[in-house]
Amino acid sequence: MPDLLDLSAPQPRCPDCEVAIGQPHIEGCDVAMCLRTGLQRLSCERNHNCGKDIWSGRWPGETDCERLGWMIGPGLPDLNRLFTTATWNPVTQQWDAAS
Repeated sequence: MPDLLDLSAPQPRCPDCEVAIGQPHIEGCDVAMCLRTGLQRLSCERNHNCGKDIWSGRWPGETDCERLGWMIGPGLPDLNRLFTTATWNPVTQQWDAAS
């Protein structure tokens, strides 16, 4: 049984579309990211192909928060800081600290 308090543990399936780790999110998934903007694919209103985001077992942005050291506490990424102050890099598919 998974430890429900360990928020950093990978989830074997996407909480919305239920695809397994390593699989592309299903169209209409609330968790999938637009690979061009880094934001939620479902809400992307730009006229471009958002690409096929792959479920990694982690919520979008968690890995970037850890890499940047933007954590509220153990296992708690500061996603608000990430989405308000970082810049999405569509080439590397990751958020970078604004310079």
